[in-house]
Amino acid sequence: MKKLTLVLSVFVVLAMLLAACQPAATPAPEKPAEPTKAPEKPAEPTKAPEKPPEVSAAVNKEVCSGKTIKFLTIQPHNVAAQNLQTWFQEVSGATVELIVVPYDNVIEKAVLDVTSGANEVDVVEYWYPGLGTLVESNVLENLDQWYVDNAGWLKADDFFPTYFDTFTKIGNSRYGIPYDGDMHILWYYKPLLEKYNLKPPATWDEYLNVCKTITEGEKGAAYGCAIMGAKIPLILIGTYLNRLGSYGGSFFDANGKPVINSPEAVAALEGLVEQSKYALPTASAVAFDEALGGWFTGKVGMVEFWTDLGSMTDDPTASKIVGQWGVVPLPKGPGDKGKVVASVNAGFGVGVSTGSKNKACAFEFLKFTADPETAKRYNTVVGGIDPVRKSTLEDPKYIEFVGKEVADAIREAHKNAVAWPTSALWFKLQEPLNDNLSLALTGQKTPKQALDDTQKAWEDLLK
Repeated sequence: MKKLTLVLSVFVVLAMLLAACQPAATPAPEKPAEPTKAPEKPAEPTKAPEKPPEVSAAVNKEVCSGKTIKFLTIQPHNVAAQNLQTWFQEVSGATVELIVVPYDNVIEKAVLDVTSGANEVDVVEYWYPGLGTLVESNVLENLDQWYVDNAGWLKADDFFPTYFDTFTKIGNSRYGIPYDGDMHILWYYKPLLEKYNLKPPATWDEYLNVCKTITEGEKGAAYGCAIMGAKIPLILIGTYLNRLGSYGGSFFDANGKPVINSPEAVAALEGLVEQSKYALPTASAVAFDEALGGWFTGKVGMVEFWTDLGSMTDDPTASKIVGQWGVVPLPKGPGDKGKVVASVNAGFGVGVSTGSKNKACAFEFLKFTADPETAKRYNTVVGGIDPVRKSTLEDPKYIEFVGKEVADAIREAHKNAVAWPTSALWFKLQEPLNDNLSLALTGQKTPKQALDDTQKAWEDLLK
């Protein structure tokens, strides 16, 4: 939930898990204020850190022993960060302190730490659409030479192409490593679909039929779908992107010109508005907690969510539907341009802060986190982290951990991934889009009005 914010005037709320897709412009933004605070993506149940993994990139204890480094991480990834903290301390002799913030504050916190001169942070976990803002604010160390020096063990070609450039690269340089791979797929509750002789939908038309059939049949006892439509960029834009990409639309064309009011974009929003009529009430107020509350109690038939939902659902302390779920790709859009996509809504990288006071050890922590063997381990504990490496997805322990059905769905999703922009201007561009999507969802604007207004706002911002 993963959905963030140049000096105090550039920060904005994410906008999760919520997103997400690979367009990117690069002008510098002013800071828009985000009116709505994002809810937390639920943290995973606390679990004792495991034994430190054996790494193929040996940690240099000489530069770490007796040192203290501070790792800025997000609340939903606290358990994963605790594991890394424990493992790295044992192999390095360093002390790792965690600075845990809501995911929508992490970009703001990282920028302020450097621009204010506080320089408390050594290592930064960042939501990837904020990468351009961090680079423009000189928050992250350039890693071009680091990638060259560590090419042997790093195995950069093992990172999914979906994430590698999008999460780490601005212009011709890299500033981080992929850490958490987040994309949406469609989860369904088998008993509700079976009750009405329904199959998991392959198209958005079928999705609407499943939503409508279950909702009308259950008469308020359950709903055919949970649509996350809360006015938070990571939430709402992520949900819209699931449809925009599958309808063949995009934020920008190949030349970087905004095309957010294209016929495909309008049709995608019209579809979302229609579907919301049969979703868990009220879609415009549903975020992580509300969607998961309905899902874990068997009151919704389908939910678009991240790839770690299976392990969360099979936790009997949180869920009443253990083992009763299935997973399929997001539905295909209509027409000749329709396709199956997987939206990279959320997704995180890790980099070294330019303000780090213990930079040598901070780079050792980065190396440790990037190591393929470490990645396999932190993806096989309940910690909210999803694979960024192909070797992790193919690892038998990981497949056993998530189940073959989920592993296959993730593998298939990478064929059609769509990502959010990562330019420094994106946080300003997302504001009118988020506002207008919400107005369409609540009926205050037609989908065409909402996207025409967004197009005009984007054209003005890009002048």
